[in-house]
Amino acid sequence: MSFTDLMSSGRGPGVIGMALALIVLLGFGTLFTFVFDEGMQGGGQTIESVIREQGKEISSLKTSVASKSKALEAGPARIAAAKELSDLTRENRFREGTIDGSKKNVEAVKAQITTQLAAFEEYKDQYRAFARAKAKDEEIPELKARDGTIYHNVIVREVTAIGMQIVHRDGQKRIPFEELPDEIQDRFQFDPKQKELAKAEEDKTRAEHDAAVAVAGEMADKKMAEEREKRLAEEKAKREIEIASKEARIVSLDSEIQSLEAEIRNAEAQAAAARAAGRMFINRSGSLRSQIRSKQNEQANLRQEIASLKAKL
Repeated sequence: MSFTDLMSSGRGPGVIGMALALIVLLGFGTLFTFVFDEGMQGGGQTIESVIREQGKEISSLKTSVASKSKALEAGPARIAAAKELSDLTRENRFREGTIDGSKKNVEAVKAQITTQLAAFEEYKDQYRAFARAKAKDEEIPELKARDGTIYHNVIVREVTAIGMQIVHRDGQKRIPFEELPDEIQDRFQFDPKQKELAKAEEDKTRAEHDAAVAVAGEMADKKMAEEREKRLAEEKAKREIEIASKEARIVSLDSEIQSLEAEIRNAEAQAAAARAAGRMFINRSGSLRSQIRSKQNEQANLRQEIASLKAKL
């Protein structure tokens, strides 16, 4: 509804027209009262001043009515803008719902693709295992590598993710899969990523083996050192016992020599007494001295053996 419609309509004055008419009537009624009623004239206030004040009030009311009319004229545009905003809000929500649905569909398709790829890789792994196991002990009269090397009378020992282990006329070799012909690579479905993983696992196993061998070597060396120390200790103890035994024998020989020397002195005394009495007496001093020399020689040998044993301690 426009301002003109508010002022008038086909059936008579509009709302604002009626309001203005009432304001004008009210103004004239008030003016009449002031003119003909002295009590309402405000004492010494003149009619002219009252008319001026009423005129100002009427002008203010007209300004207010015009302002409100402009506000009313802007109403339909605001209503249309609000409706447009509401429509846009609904459309935006619909589109957000569509986008969310599309995202969910994309995620579902991605999950399906991932599942199918995993299933395909599993199938390829099963095929690889079958084809490579079947190739064991296969005979190939001539195998030409990509670098031009030719292997004769080839027997396949093993096919792995790293390459092919073969025995040929001139020896044996593991040929990396990059050096094998295209048809063999395709047959066994060689994969560089699988080779990297297998090579890393092989290197790890080799490192663990080398570490185990090193530890075993260290343990063996340690055990050998302990056994050597034990053997040396046993030999030392044995030598010390042998030295003690020989030293004890030297002491025993000293006692025996002293006993023989005493026998010699006694025999010489008896021989002197027999000669003085004119009797016959067999003197054993010579044989006793021979025994003493023999024991002294034994002592000398024992001392040399002791010195030699002590040098080895």
